[in-house]
Amino acid sequence: MTLRVAVIGCGFQGRLHVECFSKMPDVEVVAIADTDPGRLAAVGDTFSVPNRFGDYRELLAAGPYDLVTICTMPIHHAAMTIAAFEAGAHVLCEKPLALNAVEGAAMVEAGRRAGKMLAIGYNMRFTPNAKAISSFIESGRFGRPVHTRAWGKASQVPWWGEHYRKEISGGGALAATAVHFLDLALYFAGFPEPTTASASAARLFPKKRGGTAPNQRAASLFTAEDIVSAHVRFANGFWLILEGSWIDNQPSVDGVASWDYSLDAVGEGAQVWLDPLAIRTETPTGEIVNALPPDAKSDVSFPPSVAALLADVVAAIKEGRAPLVTGDQALITQRIVDAIYASAELGREVEVR
Repeated sequence: MTLRVAVIGCGFQGRLHVECFSKMPDVEVVAIADTDPGRLAAVGDTFSVPNRFGDYRELLAAGPYDLVTICTMPIHHAAMTIAAFEAGAHVLCEKPLALNAVEGAAMVEAGRRAGKMLAIGYNMRFTPNAKAISSFIESGRFGRPVHTRAWGKASQVPWWGEHYRKEISGGGALAATAVHFLDLALYFAGFPEPTTASASAARLFPKKRGGTAPNQRAASLFTAEDIVSAHVRFANGFWLILEGSWIDNQPSVDGVASWDYSLDAVGEGAQVWLDPLAIRTETPTGEIVNALPPDAKSDVSFPPSVAALLADVVAAIKEGRAPLVTGDQALITQRIVDAIYASAELGREVEVR
């Protein structure tokens, strides 16, 4: 059967969704929505999408659709997701899940009530590096997860979206960037139950990166943190450290801004690194040995991982199974994000609720 897909939001990520779907057999993007007429026309014309709407509610009313993907700022995620479920569609919502865990829980419950799938756009799980690590963990050789250090650092503010406005993004260096690697850390650890978080965060803009703002309006609306670090404990004894930054002073390469994101996970039987990809175990005598398959290639490219995530969502619908990234998992991640922000604001350790 051909899946009828609608995409809400035609910015960078929404355009990428439409492009990826256009290359899949038995999938047709039949409708798109965006409040910006220029973006709407550009995406619609480029990919020959027949139905275009300035209001997502009009798009949903013109259904039905098998799948609705939501590629907007997080302030809209809950309302759009719940409305899409009420319109009878499965939903793929971009990360983070929502502005907070209260909204996220409502989204998860709406999907359960509708009997529909809620997938979330944590695409880094679909990189070849993450797949290699996941396969190794599933083999049992990694052993019990003990500790992970994860980080997502950039030398630039992501001005291509309003991620710097916490009231509509849910947060900055954490919610918009490092959350990808929080998700990976939890995925590799099996999503244990979090108990407490202790964190610090700051906004150094405009003392740092002030001169990069595209205009005065953007600079005046900057309310998100641009550096954050956290320590999170879990009920099974696992713990993780997470770092996020938009102000990392790494030099650009060939004029391209620096991005430094990875994780280092320690298990009772091995240790793994996301990028550059490495897996190492030890012999009974304590000799450290390489356990990476000889044909493994390190690759954390962004667009191919998004395409793979979308392909998994399409396959999940056709096969009647859960997607790899579920709303329930994303809700655990969101609870931790909320606790990190609360701890940073209060200046003390808090419970993850």
